[in-house]
Amino acid sequence: MRGYFVAIPTYWTYPGGEGPEEIVFDHPTPLDAPGTLRRTLESLTPLAARGVEVGVVAAATAPSLEALVARRVQEVMESPPLPYPVRWFAASHLSRLRDFCRTRGRAEWLPLLSLAGYSQIRNLTLILANICGAQALISLDDDEVVADPDFLAKVEEDLEFLGREHPVFGLAGVYRQADGGVLLPEPAAPWAVAWPKMRWLNAALKNLVLAGPRLKPTPLGFGGNLALPVALFRRLPFDPAITRGEDTDYVMNARMFGIPFFLDNALSIIHLPPAKPHPTWLRLRQDLVRFCYTRLKLRQQEPGPGRARVTAEDFKPYPGNFLADDLPERAFQSHTLLALDYLAQGDSEAARQTLMNLALMDRLEQSGAGVYEAYERTVSLWQALQQWLAQPEVAAEARQALWGAA
Repeated sequence: MRGYFVAIPTYWTYPGGEGPEEIVFDHPTPLDAPGTLRRTLESLTPLAARGVEVGVVAAATAPSLEALVARRVQEVMESPPLPYPVRWFAASHLSRLRDFCRTRGRAEWLPLLSLAGYSQIRNLTLILANICGAQALISLDDDEVVADPDFLAKVEEDLEFLGREHPVFGLAGVYRQADGGVLLPEPAAPWAVAWPKMRWLNAALKNLVLAGPRLKPTPLGFGGNLALPVALFRRLPFDPAITRGEDTDYVMNARMFGIPFFLDNALSIIHLPPAKPHPTWLRLRQDLVRFCYTRLKLRQQEPGPGRARVTAEDFKPYPGNFLADDLPERAFQSHTLLALDYLAQGDSEAARQTLMNLALMDRLEQSGAGVYEAYERTVSLWQALQQWLAQPEVAAEARQALWGAA
């Protein structure tokens, strides 16, 4: 069996969920709540018993919470102790990693080391897998349960099969809800009809999961169920400039770099997310920003060695339908309808925030030059960092710096 590293980001916020968040995560756990992380870790006991290494990366919605989050996550893991060791990583470990690079004359890589967003946190999991000498990273989330006793065997089978055909590739699995289904509820509100994210996502899932062969090329991936071989996670980072949808964006980036991604519709975890605490207008803003950014990156891609030209058509129905020419028109329709809904409810501030999304979209469109080139520069820095960390003596020193043991 190849060496696997299972990485679990976990996100935490103020007690009661109330406080000035500097980083917006979908559903961070309040510090005074039980949370879901322990349940996820307990479900990994059979994998750990087979030699899989487990790591947890703890993130806070504000820097002032970092020490509290570190203590809370440690408490979750140690009260009572888990039946296997966990390599965990919090803000203090980030400082050690940054110091480790800086003192060795590698300050140019420091911008890659951050806990300030989804992509940055995912990238830290790729770095930890590299430092720990893993041959493949399994990416999960802290609101999931691995219940399939054959989960690891399926990952192993897929990676062996795909590796015979492709020098570099990625693998995605699927989310199943508590009832075993894979499709998501589709809102019926007028604004959602004009912004049919769930309908298009479900259409993609019907093609990928409910029809055809078990293993097939995919236009999307879920960050809570990915398997990334070492050749991929040393070559490509998640794009730090994207604030949402970093997982599907990663699939697109791989395609632009000539790397195929596949989905195994039998490789599933159980997804048990808590309710999202943020208002609709804010969740819609996050989606609008991500689709605007991704659309710019697609349009700016440049041909070159090891590159493949891809278009929005290659990713339809989801996310490709949101990357087409009609995105501004669709945004205008949906946001106008949502603002009218808020006004009918007497919430003028929410209506104002909704319409501000459209102004934000215009600014992004006007100031979005150089998006693709910036990601290419990030890739170059990333490959140099990961190549350096892959050296056995450097990796051993990094483990010592982070955890005090090899």
